[in-house]
Formats: sequence, structure tokens, C-alpha cells
Amino acid sequence: MSFRRQFHFIKIFMVIIAAMVAAQPGPIHYNGKDYYINGINVPWNAYGSDVGTHYQWGALYSPSFFTTFFQQCNSYGVNCVRFWIHCDGRTSPEFDSNGNVTGLDTNFFSNFDDIFRIAALNNVMIMPCLWSFDMTKDFTSTAGKYAGMHASLIQDTNKTRSYINKALVPMVKRYTNTCNLFAWEIINEPEWSISGPGNTVQLVSAQEMERFCAMIAEAIHLNSGKMATVGSACLKWCSSLQPPAEAHYWCDSSFQAVYKKPLAFLDFYEIHYYDWMFNADWGYDPFQAGKTPAYWKLDKPTLIGESPGQAGQYTIRQMVDSAFAHGYAGIMPWSYNANDGIGTWDACKSELKAFHDAHASLVDFICNAGILPGNGKNFAKPNHGAFEVITGSRGLPLGIKVKVYNVQGRLVWARQAMTVSGTKMGFPLKGTVLYQIIDDNNKMIFMGKTVKFLD
Repeated sequence: MSFRRQFHFIKIFMVIIAAMVAAQPGPIHYNGKDYYINGINVPWNAYGSDVGTHYQWGALYSPSFFTTFFQQCNSYGVNCVRFWIHCDGRTSPEFDSNGNVTGLDTNFFSNFDDIFRIAALNNVMIMPCLWSFDMTKDFTSTAGKYAGMHASLIQDTNKTRSYINKALVPMVKRYTNTCNLFAWEIINEPEWSISGPGNTVQLVSAQEMERFCAMIAEAIHLNSGKMATVGSACLKWCSSLQPPAEAHYWCDSSFQAVYKKPLAFLDFYEIHYYDWMFNADWGYDPFQAGKTPAYWKLDKPTLIGESPGQAGQYTIRQMVDSAFAHGYAGIMPWSYNANDGIGTWDACKSELKAFHDAHASLVDFICNAGILPGNGKNFAKPNHGAFEVITGSRGLPLGIKVKVYNVQGRLVWARQAMTVSGTKMGFPLKGTVLYQIIDDNNKMIFMGKTVKFLD
């Protein structure tokens, strides 16, 4: 067996072992630490168009919006946000006339890079949500010819592969070392696109949706060390306690039944709760006394990825506190700015801050300096009056660039490596900075944060 093939099997084995070790209720282990997610939904500023270029409307990315948002998160102790990418497909990815994915537009990565950069400056992780059940709705009359009606992307494995190869894998590889990419969420509330529970214009079978998610989960695990999850609409379809649950579409056995690949699994579950799910006897409710992940027979850490951002059946304090007390992995109220009557930032931010202040050691996140691929001696550190990127004897390849930003997001220093060995770069700057290491194709291969203390 070739070394490359041996390495591939070792990688698969290690990922499976890591998933088995992590498959416990409670906080989620990420980047060497257990984190409790004290989060918020910022689903969009421009729905489905925050990243990339709409073919009619152009680029709608707003750095000022995200700068203000992430600064607010930092002020109120939020450590992770849930942010939507493709949604219904109106702006990304790009499609041909047959519905195959052909790639991502020229603004996509520059927008996405900037969002990660601003979030890292404010010590916030991001969980990008790739798709939503809106992909099987029809918004074509109001948002253009690509807005929804993408059931074939789920049903046709060749089209699924076109998305994986042309859009997903380039994303996953680009951000595999991005310190604040917490996990990839494959799709939001896919049950609404499934025949039976679903109510969208197009509907797919449960097996087709499970296979779609399994294929994407496998691609994420094959091409990075990042986690994968699915944003289930309700415990009704994400629990092995049946009844009252009807199905567990997202467990390992469901994925393996439709796609027998060892890396086709979720690293943790994500469930949503709204007051229509409450019932004192059978409700699909994580907040009632005793309704723990173990009660619902959940064998992996479980994040409450959506919950009302306003008082209803429960107060926000009750939801925040009981999610933690019951052993869930975190809670992410809805929402910062969706303006849909379900909740507001002002209504929940103080409760998130109070929880952070009481549990800072489980919540606080900082982008740590890391190791560049292929060179165990590469590292970044403070050093007596200047921050230095030191790459060891192998150095940085020709064309590699280092960019440094201050906490306001302004580029303050940049340099390109001119030698292939012993590269050592320094710059005099006080305070906290974010640095990016970028290859000669303008691909970000590492992003880290450091705090320097200069005399």
C-alpha cells in the first residue's frame, strides 16, 4: 500500500476515533478546549447575499454592518455566531443552465475572508450555515432565477458532487486553518423540504436529504479537521426517543443507511426550539425539567441553535440557564436583526452577558496563533518590541504574504516573503493585532491573533 493511501486510511481512522471520543453530551471540544456556546443568530444583513455577487444586484457585502455587529458580540460576551451563506442559492454558488454548480464568484472569498477577520478581532467564532430549506422554495420572481427551486441539487448525486467539488471543497480547504471557524452547518431546518413534515414548493424524500447531508459531511471531514452539523427544525425529527419523536434523520445510522462512507457523520447535533413545540406532556422541548440530551437519547453534544430571543413560554433567562443546567452544548437565540417578531438583540443581549460573566472560563474564545501546514517549526509570537512571524529553517515559500490588521480592521503592515528559508519578519505595533498568511494565489492559509506588550 502506498504511503499516500496509508496516510488516507490513518486520517479516516483518527477522525472516527475523535468523533467517538467527542460523542458525549455537554460542551463541544474545539481547538484543544471545551466551549459552551453563548451565541446569537445573525442570519443575514442582505439575505443570501452577504457573501458574493448577485447577478442582478451586484455585491451587497457590508463591512460596516459586520464591524458593528461583532463589536457588539464582544461587548456582550457572545463567543459564536450562526451566519447564513447560500440560503436559497440566489447569489452563491454559481450554476449553469442545467443546475450544476460551476463555482463561486470573484467577490465570494474576499467577502468571507473579511467576515472571519473582523470576527477574530473581536474573539468571536463563526458557524457558517451553508443552505436553508429555502433552497426548495420559489423566490425567483423577487430575487432572480437562482433563488430557490434547487431540489435537483439534493436529489441528483451528480449535481451534489458538482457543488461539493466546485464550491464546498474550495471553501473547506481555504478555511481549514482559520482559527475562528467553529463548524460548518450543512443546512438549516431541512425537514421543511422533506415529504411528510415539509411545506415547501419542491419536496424531496428523507433519504435524499440524508444522503445530501451525508455527502457534504464526508467532504468536510475529508478536506479539513473542522466539524459538521445540521440545524434540525425540532427534536421531533432529531431524537431516538420515539415516541414522542417521529424520526432521527441525522444520526450516524441514518446516514450510513443511505451513504456508507466512514466519514459521513455529524460531529454534534443542533436542534431548534420555538413555543409551538411546548406541551407539558409530550412537547419537543429542551427546557422542561428532565428534558436533557440523555432523555432525548442524543448520543452527541447537542447545541440549541435557535430559540426565541424574547420572552414567551419561558423567559430568556430561563432558557439560557436551563440549557446549561440540562447539559446542552450551548444556546443561540434568534436573532440579532432578522426583524421577524421572534426576538431581538436588545431583548437578549443582557442575559447573554450575564451568562458569560458567570461562566467566562467556558465561554471566552481567543484566536490562538497556530502552525502552518507542513512545518512543525512555524509559529508566531510576541518578541520584545515587535511581533515576529518565524518560520524555521524551511521558511515561507516565495510569494507568501503576511498581512497585519489593527483592532479597527485597518491594514497596518504587509510584507511578501522574498526567500525560501529562515524567513523572519517583524513590525513595531502596540496592542492586539490580527495577522493573515496568504499564498501567491491570494488564498488565506492561516489566520491568527496575538496580543503584544511593548515596553
